[in-house]
Amino acid sequence: MLSILLSLTLGFSAIDQEKLPAAHVETIARDVIEQLQIDMRVKPSLIVTERPEPTPLGAMLYANGKCVIIINTQKNAWAQWGRFLDGQNTSNWDGIVAASVAHEMGHCLRESREFVASFSLENKQFRGLQQVSNTGLPADMVFKQELFADAVAVLYAQETLAEQASEVIETMIQARSKYGANDPTHNTAEVLKKLLSKPMLRDDHETLGQAAKRMLETL
Repeated sequence: MLSILLSLTLGFSAIDQEKLPAAHVETIARDVIEQLQIDMRVKPSLIVTERPEPTPLGAMLYANGKCVIIINTQKNAWAQWGRFLDGQNTSNWDGIVAASVAHEMGHCLRESREFVASFSLENKQFRGLQQVSNTGLPADMVFKQELFADAVAVLYAQETLAEQASEVIETMIQARSKYGANDPTHNTAEVLKKLLSKPMLRDDHETLGQAAKRMLETL
């Protein structure tokens, strides 16, 4: 399962379902999925369940193109929302959850696989990623998957979250930098900052996935 959230042994403010009900997350997720599935030939599905993975949100992509977005209500996994949500940003919680779902949807897009196959990392960055992935996949592949999904989340936030967008994106980047320090495959913060330094506007008739791929490839 690929996710914007990592299970790392670092301190954070734990979130439970009294603070963030699973039904509320499901409502947000269904709305985001409905928005982003328009350009997908195989529509994704959503399930709410308890799983052993230590993340509250994830995506599973199958060889036939089917993608499943998973809301994991297992107690310890749910607590991981505390990497993003705290008492200081309660007004942005819905936006942060929505951007997190958009990230997972990014893993489902065809352009994600195209980007991973075509994008080349700088030699220094590639060397720094070697032997650090704990997913069983090549470290550079994991990094590119996460980078693409993050770019989709950023674009989604900018296009849909209005005045919340900048704070939601900053929360995401800060979390990537802080918790990604233990796993460089998920630390996309510096690349995202470069991406945000340039205009992020879709071309006419360009899908979100196409835009994310184009913008990342121009860095």
